[in-house]
Amino acid sequence: MALEILLEGRIFGAAEAREKGLVTRVVPDAEVAAEARAAAQRIADGAPLAARWHKKFARRLAEGRALTPAELDEGFDCFDTEDFRIGYAAFLAKRKPEFSGR
Repeated sequence: MALEILLEGRIFGAAEAREKGLVTRVVPDAEVAAEARAAAQRIADGAPLAARWHKKFARRLAEGRALTPAELDEGFDCFDTEDFRIGYAAFLAKRKPEFSGR
């Protein structure tokens, strides 16, 4: 696909960019700023430790190498955190969690 884009050098719209997997969502121009703020808020409201692990593992996998056994084990470290307990209790109570980053 990258070669197609480079060799053809044509302009394509948002819908085709989404079909090609270059963007994850398409919103009307008037809603771009609100959608960006909403996405940023969803990320900020999430568990910071889990986000850190997800980014670390995504970067590692983007290198094209499999995770090591130690990295696979690290994926379970979240279950020993205060944030996990907060999130689990909030889920059961059907309320929004307030993560501490610990």
